[in-house]
Amino acid sequence: MHVLPTVIVHSKGMLFVAAVFDIVLSAPVVASYELKDPPGHLQPLGWHQPPRGQVESVDAIPSPEDFYRRYVAPGRPVILSGAARLSPAYMRWNDWYLIVKHGGVEMEVDFAKNERSGSHYEEMRLVDFLQRYKHSDLYMVDTIPKTMMKEVYLPQSLSCGGFTQRLQDMKLWLSNGGTASTLHMDNMDNLNCMISGTKDWFLIEKEVTEKWQLHHDDGEEIAVDVERVDMYRYPALRNIPWWSARVPPGDCLYVPQGWYHQVRSHGRNMAVNIWWTPMSIFNHSDCTKGRGHRSPVQLSTLKVRPGKQIRFVLRTLLEEYGGELPKEMVQSLVLYQGESIITDSVFTEFDLNRDAWLSVAEIEALKDSTVEALLPDVQLQGVDTYGRCQAYNNTGGQSNVR
Repeated sequence: MHVLPTVIVHSKGMLFVAAVFDIVLSAPVVASYELKDPPGHLQPLGWHQPPRGQVESVDAIPSPEDFYRRYVAPGRPVILSGAARLSPAYMRWNDWYLIVKHGGVEMEVDFAKNERSGSHYEEMRLVDFLQRYKHSDLYMVDTIPKTMMKEVYLPQSLSCGGFTQRLQDMKLWLSNGGTASTLHMDNMDNLNCMISGTKDWFLIEKEVTEKWQLHHDDGEEIAVDVERVDMYRYPALRNIPWWSARVPPGDCLYVPQGWYHQVRSHGRNMAVNIWWTPMSIFNHSDCTKGRGHRSPVQLSTLKVRPGKQIRFVLRTLLEEYGGELPKEMVQSLVLYQGESIITDSVFTEFDLNRDAWLSVAEIEALKDSTVEALLPDVQLQGVDTYGRCQAYNNTGGQSNVR
C-alpha cells in the first residue's frame, strides 16, 4: 500500500483528520495486458456493480432501546421514515422564513460543492447566502446556531439510553443540490435528517472495508475521484459490495461509525446532521428516571460532550497497539490542526500510575470533565496515526510497543 501525506482538514471547531491514501501496488500498474477495462472504470462510483440491496426503511420510529438493540449495537444502517417531519424546522425552513427569522446569523460557507476541488471557506450571514446560493456553488456546512436549534427536535430514537450524554456536533447542510462528497468514513455514529431535497448514499460495510483493505487506521477519506473511478489505481474497488440508500425529505438515515460512504444531493438540499460517540451499552436507567422517548426535545437544550469522543479515539488507538503506548508515541500520533495536543503536562494528568506509558485502563479512569479541562475547545473525530507507519518502518519492522 502506498500512503500519501496526511491531510488535516479543520472546519470551525471540529477536527476532521484525513489521511488521504491510494490503494495501489508498490509498483506501477500496467494495464496493457487487459482485454478490456474492468466494470466501472472511469465511471461514477457504484457503476462497477449493482448494490447488494437497499438500506432498510422503517415506518414506525423505534424506541431508543429498540433502536440501539436492532441497529446501533450490530452496526446496521436504517432509514427512519418521517422522523424529521416532527421538527418545526421541517415545515418552516423555506428561504423566506430563514431570511426573516434567522437572516442575521453567521455561518461557515464553502465556495465549492465538490469536496475535492480546492475548498475555500468564509463566514457569511445567512441572508447573504440565501440570496446567492441558488445560482452558485456555495455550500453551507456549519454547526447549527443556538437560535435555530430551538426549531429542531432530537429524533425520538435518541432521547434516552445514553445518546444525549455522547453528543458531539449538530450541523446544518444547505445547498442548491448537485453536491458530491468524497468517499470517506466517520469515527462517530451519525444520523442525517433531510429537511428538503433528496440524498443518494453509497455505503460500504465496516467489515467489508477491512476485508478489501479499504480501511486505513489513520484516516477517513479515500482520494478516489467519485465521478471517474480509476479501477487500475484502486483495484480494491473493482468488486467491492455496497449498499444503496435514497433519503427523501422528512426521513433520517442512521450511518454507523466506520461505514465508508459517499453522498450525492438533489434539489434544494437541507439536512440536519447529529453526531455522537459510539456507545457499547444502553443505559436503561436514563430512560426510566428521565424524559420519555416521546417527549419533544429541542436541540438547543442539549450539550455536546467532547471529552467522550477524545477518550473514545484515544482508547481505540491504544487498543490497536495492544492496550498501551509510550509517551513519545502518543504525542506523535494524536494531532489537532497538525500539532500534537498531548503536551507533557497533559500526559502527566493522563498517566495515572506515572510510568510514562498511557493505557486503556487509564483512559477509562479519566472523567470527561477532566479531559475537557485539559483539552478545551478540542473536538476529535479521528486520530491521525500516520506516524505509526513511520515509527514501524524506522524500527526495521519492529513496533515500538512493549
